[in-house]
Amino acid sequence: MQAGARPSAAVGGANWALPPPAGRRAAAATCQLPQRLGRSTTARRSPAATAAVDDAPRGGADAVQPPPADVQTATAEYLQHCQEEYGRPGLIEFSAGAGGLPRATLLHPSGTRAELYLHGAAITSWRHSDGRELLHLRDGNAFDGQQPISGGVQIAWPQYGAGPLPTHGFLQYLHWSVVESAWREPDADAAAEAGEDTTDWRPTISLFADTDEAWAAAWPHRFEALYTVCLAQPDPPELSEVEQLRQEAEQYQPWVKRQAASASAAAAASSRKGAADDAAGKRGWHSPGAAAMTARTEEEAPPATPSVLRCILQIHNSDDKPLSFTTGLRPHLATSDLATHAKFVKTLGLRGKYTLDYAANPLEPRLGIEEGHNVTFGDMQQQDLLFVDAGARGDVLFCPGTPAHFHLQNKKGFSDVGVAHPAAVAPAEARRFVQLAAARAVRKITLQPGELWMGEMVLTAHNQYWDLPPWELDDPAGVPIPEQNPEQMPTLRARRAVLAEIAAVQGETVPQQ
Repeated sequence: MQAGARPSAAVGGANWALPPPAGRRAAAATCQLPQRLGRSTTARRSPAATAAVDDAPRGGADAVQPPPADVQTATAEYLQHCQEEYGRPGLIEFSAGAGGLPRATLLHPSGTRAELYLHGAAITSWRHSDGRELLHLRDGNAFDGQQPISGGVQIAWPQYGAGPLPTHGFLQYLHWSVVESAWREPDADAAAEAGEDTTDWRPTISLFADTDEAWAAAWPHRFEALYTVCLAQPDPPELSEVEQLRQEAEQYQPWVKRQAASASAAAAASSRKGAADDAAGKRGWHSPGAAAMTARTEEEAPPATPSVLRCILQIHNSDDKPLSFTTGLRPHLATSDLATHAKFVKTLGLRGKYTLDYAANPLEPRLGIEEGHNVTFGDMQQQDLLFVDAGARGDVLFCPGTPAHFHLQNKKGFSDVGVAHPAAVAPAEARRFVQLAAARAVRKITLQPGELWMGEMVLTAHNQYWDLPPWELDDPAGVPIPEQNPEQMPTLRARRAVLAEIAAVQGETVPQQ
């Protein structure tokens, strides 16, 4: 390689070229790199560093042929540049993934991690700190740098769904360049004083793509796209203005704190006395079942901190004429086997929304209204639904069949929610995932020359079930329990049985829950 030349790698017929300092990075500056990594954020350019990373292929990549030796060498040089310019060992690392395609890995100190391929800007893996893989990567991916990487989290643009362009557009075909990385290095003292977690470093990476001549005939518009992915923990809840004023006032009222502490101590003492009285047999009865249930409850480990995957897509119209598009971010969420866990795999939060059903005819959807509390998938019927104007915030929950759930939020730019399940097209594989998308697909977005659009999706993975709504309190049959040891989570029916046992002995009435 000549001195001063920029390394590039031809992978699968594509040219991976480093963006010139005044070129793509300057163009990407038109889009706004996110500045809200946290209150105590210190965004830093990554230092020169290299690190050994796991190069093992994953998903459907076992049959992928490795690239030629010269391509491997060029790719290695490109990845080394990315690691030195944008990486930080233990937070942001670059490696050759399946098929030799460049891959970035975001590593969170909590133990969560995400993998992002530069081909199509596809997020192919997102693992919780407990080791669970949260995304489903479709079977049969070639990882050849030509076809989209199917599954994970895919970008749909400038077309969501079917239309004159390939389904979900062509950004998923393009090769993206790394233009920025960032993380926050919390000040331990300041974080401790504010009661914040000092482990949330929020590794972040931004990729850039622009007009591709191969698609100019099919879509004759010039554009610039910036895609930012951040791995984080949930933000602390924001206090209302009234709550902030109350807390500020209490700082100058120490007697209020003393009264609260005294009341709390008295309540604790009373509780301990009541427990001691029961233990001494003053009521003359003891329930082994209740004791066992209490012991199991006390032994339950606290839930792991939720993992947050924040994805921001920005589109800049760099043309001299308007351009219109629809778009979406499409997570494929891994589920338990629908053949055995169908009653537990469901959404929550879409009741009463208008729907467009594309399953029968993608070009002529049927208008309807979602009447059920949950969208379910047990009948293994083809589903391709778009929930219209699901809200600026989205706030849709999804249970993957275990005592866990996802929380999808449309933070900005996205207004619709897509739900898809390809049961008719791939029935065997459809037993293992459901697609839940943040979208802007019903009403097109039109950008005038020079205008910028931004859409943000926040996907949070919790390792506990959502708060039970009233109908599940009445009938908890659809509430999942841990498979490895069901005794760790007694069902509501078991709890009621113990209460009934106690009431029968004491001659009391069990309150209805």
